[in-house]
Amino acid sequence: MKIEKSFMNNDESSLQQVNKHVLDSVQSITNQLVAEGYEIIFSGADGIICKKKNFEVQPLFHLVKNCSKEISFSMGVSPSLCDAFLALRYAKSNGKDTAAIHNLGFSLIR
Repeated sequence: MKIEKSFMNNDESSLQQVNKHVLDSVQSITNQLVAEGYEIIFSGADGIICKKKNFEVQPLFHLVKNCSKEISFSMGVSPSLCDAFLALRYAKSNGKDTAAIHNLGFSLIR
């Protein structure tokens, strides 16, 4: 919403601040994921793609969710990259601060 509000108000300064906060948050989450043993496949813009053989979704979601009070993040989880993308789209369609798991159907975590 903050990004859209900046566009609608023609507020370049606000948009730059939001961008910096998003980039800083993504970098912070990436650093925490690396410290937790995740392999980073992609980290940039407003997203992170990582993998790890054994992990629990709930603690991972809390790590991401608690990184920023000003920005909400969605999360998609699945064994394959394509299905993780579908899970992410499903999470985003179900509201802010939501995670979706795709494994023979979808389940949500909030």
